[in-house]
Amino acid sequence: MDLAKWTINNKLISTIIIILTLGFGFSSYKNMARFEDPEFIIRTAQVFVPYSGASPLEVAREVTEPLERAIQELQEIDTISSTSSSGMSEIKVEIKSEFSPTKSELQIIWTKLRNKINDARPSLPPGTGTPQIFDDFGDVYGLSYLITAEGYSPDELHAYAKNLQSDILQVKGVAKVAMTGVQQEGIFVEIAREDLATLGSSISNIYSILDKQNTVISAGNTQIGDQRIFIDPTGSINSIETIQNLLVSATNDGKAIYLKDIANVYRGFQSPATKLVRYNGQPAISLGVASVLGTNVVKVFERVDERVKQAENVRPIGITVHEYYHQGKVVQASVDNFVVNVIVALIIVVVTLLVFMGLRSGLVIGAVLLLTIFATLATMDFSGIPMHRISLGALIIALGMMVDNAIVVTEGILVGTKQGRKKLEIASEVVKQTRWPLLGGTLVGIVAFAPIGLAPGDTAEFTGHLFWVILISLLYSWLFAITLTPLFCFCLFKEQDKDTSTTAKPNMIMAAYQSIVVSSLNHRWLTVAVVIFTFSASMWGFQFVKSGFFPASTTPQMVVDFWLPQGTDIEKTKKDMIKLESFIQQQESIEGVQTLIGGGGLRFMLIYGAESPNSSYGQILAKVDDYKVLDTMIPKVQAYIDDTFPEAQGKVWRFVMGPGGGSKIEATFKGPEPAVIRELADKAKAIMIDDGGALSIKDTWRQQVRVIEPQYSPINAQRAGVTRKAIAEALQQNFSGKTVGQYREGEELIPIIVRAPLKERSNVNDIGNIQIPSQITGKTIPLEQVTNGFKTVWRDGILKREDRMWTIKAQADPLPGQLASELFNRVRPQIEAIDLPAGYTLEWDGEYGQSKESNEMLASTLPLGLLAMVLIVVVLFNALKQPIIIWLVVPLALIGVVFGLVTTQTPLEFMGILGLLSLSGLLIKNAIVLVDQMDMEIKQGKPRYDAIVDSANSRVRPVMMGTLTTVLGVIPLYFDAFFQSMAVVLVFGLLFATLLTLIVIPVLYAIFMGVKKDERTPVNA
Repeated sequence: MDLAKWTINNKLISTIIIILTLGFGFSSYKNMARFEDPEFIIRTAQVFVPYSGASPLEVAREVTEPLERAIQELQEIDTISSTSSSGMSEIKVEIKSEFSPTKSELQIIWTKLRNKINDARPSLPPGTGTPQIFDDFGDVYGLSYLITAEGYSPDELHAYAKNLQSDILQVKGVAKVAMTGVQQEGIFVEIAREDLATLGSSISNIYSILDKQNTVISAGNTQIGDQRIFIDPTGSINSIETIQNLLVSATNDGKAIYLKDIANVYRGFQSPATKLVRYNGQPAISLGVASVLGTNVVKVFERVDERVKQAENVRPIGITVHEYYHQGKVVQASVDNFVVNVIVALIIVVVTLLVFMGLRSGLVIGAVLLLTIFATLATMDFSGIPMHRISLGALIIALGMMVDNAIVVTEGILVGTKQGRKKLEIASEVVKQTRWPLLGGTLVGIVAFAPIGLAPGDTAEFTGHLFWVILISLLYSWLFAITLTPLFCFCLFKEQDKDTSTTAKPNMIMAAYQSIVVSSLNHRWLTVAVVIFTFSASMWGFQFVKSGFFPASTTPQMVVDFWLPQGTDIEKTKKDMIKLESFIQQQESIEGVQTLIGGGGLRFMLIYGAESPNSSYGQILAKVDDYKVLDTMIPKVQAYIDDTFPEAQGKVWRFVMGPGGGSKIEATFKGPEPAVIRELADKAKAIMIDDGGALSIKDTWRQQVRVIEPQYSPINAQRAGVTRKAIAEALQQNFSGKTVGQYREGEELIPIIVRAPLKERSNVNDIGNIQIPSQITGKTIPLEQVTNGFKTVWRDGILKREDRMWTIKAQADPLPGQLASELFNRVRPQIEAIDLPAGYTLEWDGEYGQSKESNEMLASTLPLGLLAMVLIVVVLFNALKQPIIIWLVVPLALIGVVFGLVTTQTPLEFMGILGLLSLSGLLIKNAIVLVDQMDMEIKQGKPRYDAIVDSANSRVRPVMMGTLTTVLGVIPLYFDAFFQSMAVVLVFGLLFATLLTLIVIPVLYAIFMGVKKDERTPVNA
């Protein structure tokens, strides 16, 4: 079918297609989903199992191990990592991406996980709590509020937060509203030891009364006439006074003893707190809003804003709702910024075309480019690809490539009309001659990006839309090049009489290029030698290229991770964090300071991972007015932490664009004995300390903690009728409190906790006088009578495993302003020189490990991609020599890449590696156009030497225009931190390689085809 003639002869249909393309494209642009970064699935679930009273080693062996063994039976499991601490087992389960490409498929796997854990429950020891499975670990609460109150109690603040939570949940498009930082209340019954000694075993009766008095139990129903009437007795506990007036005993003379006579009963907050949240120096509650998956977060959160604004009318004076992070606004600003970049790139491309190709040619190609963009947007919307950093960046990368096909067709038609050919005739001929070579080049360009879109793993998933957007846009560019481009040329170009003067007088640039080609052909082996030398020099220079993974984010936030020694009380952590937050608030450009004590916060960005609960941990999230001030602020805060808190390990950092997280340097030791791998980690940390260029040096097991061990005396305890369980319960009741019932208040269940008064529970020196109930006498006896003294010992407070192997990570981060790769290269040889006993291994995680894993995932699809590109070129030419010639020029891209990365001091990051892979497709496209023209002119009977020179001369403009538009179009990406590495690779690599290709391809063609100098038209002819 003659597509060019059909399009030109059916202008009405073509016009309708153009209008529909513009309409659907504009509609999609206005309505399609928008995100700051691509959504990638976090395939991790958490399993928490309490085992009260057990040591970390007992938890690991009796609870964690059986559950890990059951979980690993699932074939979908990628990694099982566990943390065993006192009384708690935490297991993280990661799923292989090939089994869970979508969230719906992931939910099926979580169901299997629940079944496996339920099946394993009978094998767990008595006293183990119910396993809790959280599969919403990756949910993002993209709208973050901090609620503070001046002059209100924490429970009043909580009450308001609950009301606001209910209001927001009614907004269309809202999936969840999570709350954190709520202080847990309790009804406390404090009984002194002398009263316990007096009560004796009757204390258990008090526990029973407090438990059963407020239990909801059916009282049945009865029939009265034709009605069935339910019976509901009163008497439940509905106030503190009710608890205080509970009858617990009576004296011998019949006097009633109420609970208030022997105990102090009051309502308060549980201590120690598990997690505290502060904002701008005030206690706060954090509220996170998550939207329904796939919705336009900009529109959803605009509706939430409106609902919160409406709620201001009923908000009590003194309560303030602070907006900390608003994904909708961030996304809108990010999309607007990228749209500006797209427009700038579009203007650069169009202006370049107008300057170098003339007004009419520029308008033709610009119109085709605009239609290609609109068609791409419409298809993105239809296929579920939202607007975000990656998809819009792909559009910018593709801009220059989109015009390549249209340039070749336009150039051919333009030359034909200048030769006096009829427009319809030359349009048809050019399209017939170029459509398959252009399709081949387009497919090669697409396949070059295929490893990005088809590779497994989180990193490739994060960047995968880059491939799909380029695939869509390049296919449209080819389709419109052979259909609408001839139509526009037909409408705008004028038919001319044959102009012989234009061919007789080539311009100076073309004459100079032709002279270089002829000279290179005449000295072909010297040319090859120069190219090989230049390439070798670039390989030598590669050692000066810095490496990286993903760049620091431009999000205007600073993160401070603050670790005190393991086992530190949360009140001490709170005290230090308040001091640190005060210092940060005094810094210029600070807009808001969120302080988290005892654990991380809600995941408000996909790249934010919350730290597990730990009383010795604190985190500060500080907003600034401009991310550029962080370069000076981070070292200042880091120095303050190092000078002010000698016991602490602080790390001040910025978020990273893309997957990752954790410490930059991680040496992971695995082996069968916990003590041995801790010793190995200590050696690695010593090396990191000696380097002097590392901070926040720690390991994942943290420091050992002190434990008080009452030395249980079996003989004395048995004589007294005291069991080990009774001792443990008495100790818990004295120091931590024992939950004996629930107080019901609306929808809230508040625990009733029996404990010792503050004076008794805060004095550990008096531990021997704690009263233990005897099963024989019915009275209580002091703890010291059933023990052989007390010991304080050190033991591991945290034990970690990966895939059922004891695992510890020695961690460090580079000093502010330094690259992790430089620190890694210094410490790696020394750490790898540590002598490992048999059965122990060292692995590298952190930035190096993540980068290596991502590159391996990328490389897993690379062979198929390369094979596909080779086959496309071979099929296109139906020969072997031409493909070999074309592929030999691909490595030349490294010359420009190395030069660009070294001169600009830009690290070769993951996105740069993707750019390096895509360069092959761009160069092959250019080479195909050049080699195909040589073959065609030789087939037409032109002497081979002349055919090489003339083909190079005739194709230099479309090839250079395609390269120039791509290079200039990508330049705006250099100013985006995420794409900077890729922009440098594409700009320098493509520019250098294209210039060399225009010389090397003719030389290699002459060598491989055996073309001699005398195979040319005689001068006399």
